[in-house]
Amino acid sequence: MPITNVNGIELYYEVHGEGEPLLMIMGLAHNLLSWKKSLPGLAEHFKVIVFDNRGTGRSSKPETAYSIELMAEEAKAVLDAALVESAHVYGISMGGMIAQRLALNFPDRVKSLILGCTSPGGINQIQPDTEVIMTLLSGASIPTTPVEAAWASVPILYSPYFIENHRDSIAEHIETMIEIPTPAHGFMQQLQACLAHDSYNELENINTPALIIHGDADRLIPVENGKMLADKIKDSKLYIVPGAGHLYVIEAQKDVDDILIDFIKKHSVEKKKVK
Repeated sequence: MPITNVNGIELYYEVHGEGEPLLMIMGLAHNLLSWKKSLPGLAEHFKVIVFDNRGTGRSSKPETAYSIELMAEEAKAVLDAALVESAHVYGISMGGMIAQRLALNFPDRVKSLILGCTSPGGINQIQPDTEVIMTLLSGASIPTTPVEAAWASVPILYSPYFIENHRDSIAEHIETMIEIPTPAHGFMQQLQACLAHDSYNELENINTPALIIHGDADRLIPVENGKMLADKIKDSKLYIVPGAGHLYVIEAQKDVDDILIDFIKKHSVEKKKVK
């Protein structure tokens, strides 16, 4: 079982496929199993590195304070453990915040940057509505089973259309999520790290090619945040997933994976030409 030690904790990671390295960073309270649908197809093209952030999955779950900066250091440590000097980095939601910080603090480790359904944070970000905020806070404060907590979050993670027409897909994803439940303290510590995240005034310092992906029906992190990232990062492209909610990786998985593959291959070729 591949484990690396960093900052006094153990991080679980996996490596799939061969080729250009792609580090994928998952979001709030989710572990690497949430990449289940995308992983096989992406591993046909790239050396895909996935891992469990602190507080989730098979990584350590300390009850001390977490920060996005700390988790970016740990993402770098996963690259070290996988013997990868630099990688294309894809982070969604909280993982996108970690990916921003990784690109800012360790730019030589990032070949290109893909930011999904995420935010620059701070006072400039567009906040979700009150119902979303209350659902998030109750997720850590009201005792429920992992299944109940997962279903309670469905209205803020998926678009109404997807909820109505693809309940089986949602149930399948929830089953995957709760194989290794995230404890309440892990959820809350990650959430507090997200709330403290603020990269807004640093985004212009990101010099790597970037792809911003966002669903236009995202309630958790409204699409205006994705547009803000695209405006602030110089060499970036914005792809809006029409009709998709926060978990566009479930709602539009194949289309988004195809766009991701094309983006990485394009920038892999450009890097080789520059050399």
